[in-house]
Amino acid sequence: MEKTGIIWTEKTWNPVTGCQKISQGCKFCYADTIAKKYAGHAAFPNGFDLTLRPHKMRDPFKWDEPSLVFVNSMSDLFWEKIPEEYFVQVLEVMKKTPQHEYQVLTKRPELMLEYSLKYEFPENMWCGVTIEDKKNLHRLEILKKVRAKIKFISAEPLLEDLGSISLKGIDWIITGGESGFHLWKREVSLVRGLVDYDKDTKLWIPKPHCIEWIRNLRDIAKRDGTFFFHKQWGGSFPEAAGRELDGKTYNEMPKYPGDKLEINNEYLKHIEGKRVIDKKQESFHQGKLF
Repeated sequence: MEKTGIIWTEKTWNPVTGCQKISQGCKFCYADTIAKKYAGHAAFPNGFDLTLRPHKMRDPFKWDEPSLVFVNSMSDLFWEKIPEEYFVQVLEVMKKTPQHEYQVLTKRPELMLEYSLKYEFPENMWCGVTIEDKKNLHRLEILKKVRAKIKFISAEPLLEDLGSISLKGIDWIITGGESGFHLWKREVSLVRGLVDYDKDTKLWIPKPHCIEWIRNLRDIAKRDGTFFFHKQWGGSFPEAAGRELDGKTYNEMPKYPGDKLEINNEYLKHIEGKRVIDKKQESFHQGKLF
């Protein structure tokens, strides 16, 4: 199934499933949870162990509409266990379908860099790295050396302030807080959440100091000419605390496929529509709409 609730893309494409946790951002991996839940089923016969899915190579040729495609949402294309010759096959599919824009995200930029020097990455292949904390800022410096037309960062789940960094040479940054039922555990939300649950209002509310972390990245992005996309504050579900930063949602993108002017993501449309309705209701109750 290609439709997705990941609001910065339009489709997911998984020619590989399975991965191995390597840093703090992986601790509560959604892909691991899903794969283990459905282990033994057709989609995940091996759970979260490495599974090559060559039959999925045909999928991008079937999509009539030019699309933003998140590659390996259930794996990491630069996991060293994936055979190099299989990676080349995935690369060839991207080259042969230039109408699509492929978003490839990794926590293993060393192999991404190695392959980018060995093989010619097509212009429609975006190369990104996850940076969840200062310990992994080295991924940013490696990414800057990767030979790719579009480079991006996913600072999700953001676990601490990244401080004064340079986004020069980076085209796009996504920010977001951790989400999932595990955040109901106070000891987890204290150290991993950008939000707190307020028992009186029964709402998830962004922590003031964590708002500053996101503001910092937004301001750096503006300074360095980098597109900024704030995905979520997080909570028990992704948009539990909304998506607004200083009264605004940020959906900036470096490029759209074909002649599109915005993302065609049904879930994004749903939550944006709900946000508008909620604001109208709030204004009404405050006596602003008559």
